[in-house]
Amino acid sequence: MKLQKLILKNFRAFKNETVIDFNNLTVFVGQNDVGKSTILEALDIFFNEKDATVTFDSNDYNVHNRDKKILIGAVFTDLPDEVTVDATAKTSLVDEHLLNKDGLVEIHKIFTSAKLKETQLIANYPSNSDLKDLLNLKIDELRERAQNLNVNSELYKGNTSSSIRKAIIENYSGDVIYNEQPIVVFKEKNLEKNAAKEIWGQLQNYLPTYALFQSDRKNEEKDKEIQNPINYAIKSILKKDDLRKKLNEVKEEVENASKVLSQMTISKLKEMNPELAKELKPNFPDPKWENVFKFSLTDDNDIALDKRGSGVRRLILISFFRAEAERKRQEREVPNIIYALEEPETSQHPYHQQKLINAFMELADTDNTQIVLTTHSPGVAKLIPEENLSLVSKTNNTIIVKRNDENIIKEIADTLGVLPNIDIGDPSKVKLVICLEGKNDIEFLLNINQSIPEFREKIDLNNEDRVIMVPMGGSALQFWVNKDYIGKLNLNQLHIYDSDIGSKNPNKYKKYVDAVNNKGGKNLAFETKKRELENYIHPDIIKTAYDFEITINDSWNTSDIPELISINNLNKSESSKTWDELEPEDQKERKRKVKNQLNLQHSKSLTKQHLKELNVYDEIVSWFAKMSEFIQ
Repeated sequence: MKLQKLILKNFRAFKNETVIDFNNLTVFVGQNDVGKSTILEALDIFFNEKDATVTFDSNDYNVHNRDKKILIGAVFTDLPDEVTVDATAKTSLVDEHLLNKDGLVEIHKIFTSAKLKETQLIANYPSNSDLKDLLNLKIDELRERAQNLNVNSELYKGNTSSSIRKAIIENYSGDVIYNEQPIVVFKEKNLEKNAAKEIWGQLQNYLPTYALFQSDRKNEEKDKEIQNPINYAIKSILKKDDLRKKLNEVKEEVENASKVLSQMTISKLKEMNPELAKELKPNFPDPKWENVFKFSLTDDNDIALDKRGSGVRRLILISFFRAEAERKRQEREVPNIIYALEEPETSQHPYHQQKLINAFMELADTDNTQIVLTTHSPGVAKLIPEENLSLVSKTNNTIIVKRNDENIIKEIADTLGVLPNIDIGDPSKVKLVICLEGKNDIEFLLNINQSIPEFREKIDLNNEDRVIMVPMGGSALQFWVNKDYIGKLNLNQLHIYDSDIGSKNPNKYKKYVDAVNNKGGKNLAFETKKRELENYIHPDIIKTAYDFEITINDSWNTSDIPELISINNLNKSESSKTWDELEPEDQKERKRKVKNQLNLQHSKSLTKQHLKELNVYDEIVSWFAKMSEFIQ
């Protein structure tokens, strides 16, 4: 099961019912004290209750609300196909009508006096008088109800409670009226055993494991995120049969030697106090081996973790935090896990921030993992795709959480103070700004402009001082900041962006292309017809450069060319590892090197004939024609 929504009401700053959306990667940005941490801590209370990292008490009620009930709810997708009920019988949430009107699991937990009072499943359930209480009926009562409603027993051959309920609803003589309503599955002061309670007991086994790493911590070696994984590993190792046998041999040897000494002691005691000696006997309890083995973290120079810089300590702690969360997930045998981290960039060098965020984005791409982060760092926010950003703000004591809003990027940029990372110099001399994703794309464009005369005749980019070329950055946030900056300078703009067709995120710049084109005038944006500019380099050049035979076919437009070349290079190196066995960072680095080589060096070898064979010559010549038109 995966978290899709969080519902909060009367919890801290969330006075009114607020619905917060989630996807595989969700990053909450905003100023201090607007509720970002509250969202993560509410999830901790929802999933972990008494074992939550945060302390939950009566001060968590919203001060502006007289109601003394707190609602923390969650909506889930990726539901189990079936759950066990009636001891061994299988049923499904669909058959039991325990999904909300959108066909999803919606769970509400009601707290009063900092205690869980009630848990509800919000279900689109039959409200007819003959049907609304089916989940509360025992099997004999269900058979009697079926008989009263003229439901033939042949229709529920399984003769289980779930099969009878299903037969009654499906063969009801009148119209079944469905209404979304709460089905109580837990009450603090007892809840009579019923089917809903049993199904809830099973459904809890499918809820994700939730692990919260807070920002305000000391980052010490004794933190449980460091101690627990190692202690768990020690316990696991000590359970191995061969090691257990050796430890028992040690125990027996020590025990036998101790008994000899004990008997000698008692014997001597008899000479002095026979009555006391009679009361004594040797007793040797089983040793707790896991308490014998202690550990500490030191580097090659034997410097303890506590003596390292705060950034290093935090980085190591985050890794241990992930290890502990993964251990808990495996222990519960649930498929999904949610990592929640407050301000992971704290105390980190910008280079480490980038690596950390990239690692989280890759982790979020896996099937069983969701990542939730908070930040108010412009550097971190610039690395996050727009669809993964949520802005948290407060107006008149009301918390507002925005996502996928058309103005969200500008609001985030204003909130975090994101600045343009381009320098245009003296705009009075500039007639045209050519915007591309990155420096590699600029090198590609400059190279083919010089190597193919027909392009250079349109415009000579290397000798044209009325044109500047700007890398806009791969992030949507930085893109909009730069674009807005250029727009304020009232310069002609021509944008060229990869279509990324065939990737995990195709056409990610499509709406930016449309936004530029909608401005009209001398503002124009192109989206490449092929995946990216590396797909415009002819296979003959690749064969010469990398000894890699690759043909132009239907998949050429969508293939990841740097990856194909990197895999070929790896195979030729006779590496002991396959491409899939490489660490993601190693894969990225190999692709980055090939990407640089293709754009900076091999693009110089492209000819008009190459581009015609790839059926892209007319596309590219139109780019240069428009550039020429825009500087006149």
